[in-house]
Amino acid sequence: MVVNVKMLRYLKHNGTNKPIHSAKEHIRYIEANREKHRNNPDLFNSKENVLDRRDFWKRIEDQPKNGVVLHKMVISLSEDEQKRLKIDMRELARDTMASFETKIGRRLDWIAAFHDDKGQPHIHVAFRGRDLDGKQVGIYPVHVKQLKQIAEQEKVRQAERNLTRAQFREYTKELEVERQQPRRYEQERDYSDRSRSDPLGLQTSKMTLNFLEQMIKDGQRQIERVQRKAYYEAEREAEQERNKSRGRGMER
Repeated sequence: MVVNVKMLRYLKHNGTNKPIHSAKEHIRYIEANREKHRNNPDLFNSKENVLDRRDFWKRIEDQPKNGVVLHKMVISLSEDEQKRLKIDMRELARDTMASFETKIGRRLDWIAAFHDDKGQPHIHVAFRGRDLDGKQVGIYPVHVKQLKQIAEQEKVRQAERNLTRAQFREYTKELEVERQQPRRYEQERDYSDRSRSDPLGLQTSKMTLNFLEQMIKDGQRQIERVQRKAYYEAEREAEQERNKSRGRGMER
């Protein structure tokens, strides 16, 4: 029972208007009212409940034409847990983004839309590649980890406000049981190493888990390589622009 935070593919300048067009289409997509939604997914941010997407589009168009155009993220929760803990998904998104901004010391320009879909209510969050101070925004694996931790903390805080003391105590007991699950698995894994009577039982589970862990690690390393490359390219482009500006100053 945890909040899932997933970073989607970011959009980066490539010398054409296609990334800007794609960013606009993504905003249009998250705002669109579809049959599977049980609500009208109006755009919102930290202060306003209904936004005009064209204002955000304009800020995308006006930001420098280098680096990342738009970061895309999804915050999701199981419907059962949302109802049981009485979680306001918009409030969860706002609290998560506010705490994350405090954590990294940046003021992000973000908008979001709540998709109240059966089984998995979720929030689409989009934030520009430049913060409100005009600085480039890079999202790296450490930031994703921080976002997941923050979202979970904000969910628990909201649950504490919404539930009675008895309900919240019961919930925290369940959380403690969940935290013990990896330890119990380790005990089972140790037993499977000692025992040869179940070659296709616990031992197979161990091999499967190791395989999945390796896949996750390989994928994470690939993401880190792509993000580092994007960051260095953005830095190089910024340095070239500064050199051009200095050259124009000397000509005068």
